Amino acid sequence: MNEKAAVRTREKWVDDVKVIACILVVLGHFFQSMTKANILSENDLYEWFNTTIYYFHVPLFFICSGYLYQKYSKVNSVGSWYRNVAKKVLALGVPYATFTTATWVLKKVFSSSVNDQIGGLGETLFLHPTAPYWYLYALFFIFLVTPTFNSVKAAAVGLVVALAAKSLILTGGYSVYAVSTVLSNEIWFVLGMSICVFNVQLKGRKVQGMICGVLFIILSIMVYTAEISSSAVSFVMGLLACVAVIMMVVGFEEKFGRGMDFLAKYTMPIFLMHTLFAAPMRSVLLKLGIGSSVIHVVLGLGISFVGPIIAAWIMKKTKWLEFFLYPNRFVKIRN
Repeated sequence: MNEKAAVRTREKWVDDVKVIACILVVLGHFFQSMTKANILSENDLYEWFNTTIYYFHVPLFFICSGYLYQKYSKVNSVGSWYRNVAKKVLALGVPYATFTTATWVLKKVFSSSVNDQIGGLGETLFLHPTAPYWYLYALFFIFLVTPTFNSVKAAAVGLVVALAAKSLILTGGYSVYAVSTVLSNEIWFVLGMSICVFNVQLKGRKVQGMICGVLFIILSIMVYTAEISSSAVSFVMGLLACVAVIMMVVGFEEKFGRGMDFLAKYTMPIFLMHTLFAAPMRSVLLKLGIGSSVIHVVLGLGISFVGPIIAAWIMKKTKWLEFFLYPNRFVKIRN
């Protein structure tokens, strides 16, 4: 039996953290597109916000994935490794290939009105993944090289190795994208695994989380104002922000209402499809001669969330279309 005996249950704090990270990803991509299209002007508030969220929003996803991987999987043999890789090829590969291809087609069809041009399909799929799908690409390769930990000692060793990998990136990096993205993001994934292995008690630390959050905001303003551009500083800032978000989410999870629980069901569709709805909406509004930034922001952000949710609902009703979102629900790989 390669999966742990415990029945998998929803981890509310993980769901809530993923919702926050997903919202920040959408906001980051949306406001970037608005400024590139000259619908919104760049200013200090935008620059600070955009820089700051990139310290931690995707690392939060890696931490959540690492935690769930360690808690619900057991990958410590050649056989379990092969099965895990097969599962991830299916679970990550299908949505990655599907929505990367859809994005590539849209950018080619509307090449005259998109902000960022794109290379060939093969290059985009295998060598230089596009945003936001690079996360799935990176996550697959991290699963490829990361076994689960069977002891606290193994987790400690894993943390040391992940920190060493991060240090390599901080001091130079590698030109091969698949290698560099693993070296850069392995630490976040292993930190998530370590929360599980070390049985870190996250409850009752709301005040500490708030203190970390305030400290992070202050430091982020100082770093931006001083125009500090350092990978090491970015990593430390990201670490502080992730600690703050996780502690506060756990501390306030009983305060979150149904809205958070509702969005938690759709983080994957929103993550995968928000740009596929926002970009065409912007193009349509511009072709209609509508340049109002207020209209663009309201309709653009609205469709970024509502569009993927409706699409996911339709895909679920048609059954076979849902395969492209959650292929593991249709194809079961035996343990």
